[in-house]
Amino acid sequence: MPAQTRRIALVVATIVLVSGLAISASATTSAPEPLNATDANTTPSHLNPAEVTEDGDSQQVGAYLARQLGSRLNASAIATSNEEYETGRALIGDDYSVLLEQYAAVAADTDLEETAAQFNLTREQQREIIVAAQQLNQTATAYQQAVENGNETEARTLARSIVQNASELNQTTTTLSQQYESLETQTDLDFAPARDALNTSQRRLTQAAGVVATREFTETNVTVQPTTANLSATAPTAVNGRLTATNGTAIANATIQVGIGDDTVVTQTDANGTYTTTYQPLAVTPNASTLTVAYTPAPTAPYLSSTATENISVHGQSATAVTITNATTTARFADPVTVSGYVNTSVGTTRSQAGLPVTLTVAGEQLARTETVNNGSFVFQTTLPERIPAGETTLRVGLPSENLILASSNTTASLTVDSTPTTLTVERADSEDTEQNITITGTLTTADGDPLTDRTVRLRIADTPLETIETDAIGQYRTTIDRDSLSPDAQTLTVQFAPSRSNLEASTAEQPLPVSSGLPVSRPALVGGVLVLLVVSSVWLIWWRNKQLWGSIQNLLTGDASVAEPSFAPTEDTHGPDLSASVPAADGVSVTETLRERAQTALDAGETDTAVQLAYAAFRAHASQAGGNLPETHWELYNRWQSMTGADSTELYELTNAYEQAAFAPESVSSDTAQTVVGLLPSVIEGSETHTT
Repeated sequence: MPAQTRRIALVVATIVLVSGLAISASATTSAPEPLNATDANTTPSHLNPAEVTEDGDSQQVGAYLARQLGSRLNASAIATSNEEYETGRALIGDDYSVLLEQYAAVAADTDLEETAAQFNLTREQQREIIVAAQQLNQTATAYQQAVENGNETEARTLARSIVQNASELNQTTTTLSQQYESLETQTDLDFAPARDALNTSQRRLTQAAGVVATREFTETNVTVQPTTANLSATAPTAVNGRLTATNGTAIANATIQVGIGDDTVVTQTDANGTYTTTYQPLAVTPNASTLTVAYTPAPTAPYLSSTATENISVHGQSATAVTITNATTTARFADPVTVSGYVNTSVGTTRSQAGLPVTLTVAGEQLARTETVNNGSFVFQTTLPERIPAGETTLRVGLPSENLILASSNTTASLTVDSTPTTLTVERADSEDTEQNITITGTLTTADGDPLTDRTVRLRIADTPLETIETDAIGQYRTTIDRDSLSPDAQTLTVQFAPSRSNLEASTAEQPLPVSSGLPVSRPALVGGVLVLLVVSSVWLIWWRNKQLWGSIQNLLTGDASVAEPSFAPTEDTHGPDLSASVPAADGVSVTETLRERAQTALDAGETDTAVQLAYAAFRAHASQAGGNLPETHWELYNRWQSMTGADSTELYELTNAYEQAAFAPESVSSDTAQTVVGLLPSVIEGSETHTT
């Protein structure tokens, strides 16, 4: 089944499972439409997953899943608006994830990956709103309780949290509403219920936060006025302004921040609400254009925050100087390297010097980056990497300009880098060797046993490179070598770790390899050869010990004239063992009788093929006495004997056929057949005697 068919079949199976789920939402949310229906009251038809293979089917399934996802999003937004937070969360929970996973599978075949990602992003943002709305609702409940208890400090703190969180939630809600508009454009689905629910929640939230803010806080107004709009990076500029309530009342002892972006200074208002400070730009870009003043009240203050801005420009460049107060002097691979110091600027100590960028380089390689704290100090704590060569080198701390109105500066210190010995091992994984390949494993560590990961080791035989390998997360490597690639004189594998521009020392390991014969012999083949040799030896031993018996049988079967009894000459179809000795007969006992007895003995011993051949030899010995010494095959004898005697051929046919299997077929004669043949022998001989007399 094609991959697309499997995916769509899985989606259809999922639809069968989830289509019965009821979405507990407001009646304004439409129910999911049947997949193939043109009428809302039509029972949805079931698709055969094996037949869902065409693009049209994929698009149809995708449209169905999109409606299911959209319906859940609408219902979740409505539930959240109704403060049914658990319901809103459940509607876009696990079942939504299942639908989204199946939609993503279809999207891969219908160029809807972007829409699938949009469904996921919208769900995640709605989850954030549910969490924020639920927390805000809990905060509002706590605020109401504090008000009823007359705890003004607690009430004001909670009220400020409500106002701030409501402002953030409004921004998130606006973003989510835009997500719904985008999803509506991509899918042609109607998300008006969700947007309406969001707008309703937003209006209600804004009103509630406004009521709380009005009850607890007074709005404020702050002004800003620099003495010049062209701020200098080399000299401070005076900045002043005033903070008042909306009714004009001065707000004293309030904290005011003045600055450009995050580069700010802090001052306080006096009893008249005025403030005066100086500001010298430091960590700002040359194209900065806005000076901002901000009032952020304390949590228990009865005021709301306010800001003011002024258009400015910046010129000049502040001088800097870097000083190292402490630094590591000697280190080797992976050792800690610590450097501390401070940065001086032309602004002096009258303001914070936090946020200045500082870099640490060793031998031209940047190892770390940090920023200064308020007093301009810095601390680097890192480790020495491999790429720093061993020997005497320079440690450098610098303050780069990086498009700031700061002059770059740096300072240096000496550092001795010691080399680190390494240990490389190599061995054959004998248990994993195959007829064609040799498995090689090994490790690379420091002399202290610490694994060296992602390092390159090289394999070679004599001066011939084989390959390069990367060590894994624990410093191990593994590879296989083709036996055919080994020449008779290539008996030693060399593995080498030889890093360049490194403080790690090189190391080498060697492993003897088996000499290739051109036709490699595996262990199974060797064991098989030994077994064959043992079998052949056993057969030869048995033949040697019984060659007199087997020789007599062969002569009887082939008609060799050397047998004491009359016999036939060898025939061209006799392919049995090389039997050359005669079968001695006891006094008064014919060869036929002797062979019959031996056939029974072989049968009793479970040697079915031998028993059948002896039985047939007994018959042939009898036939040679009665019919002459003729060179003929067993079937020629059968035909001649039947014509000559006129006897019933069934038993003789059975004997001849069994002999052919015992002498020439790869499968042995069964015990039942051998028992029957040996039992038939007297009847065959006696019957032939009757017809020949």
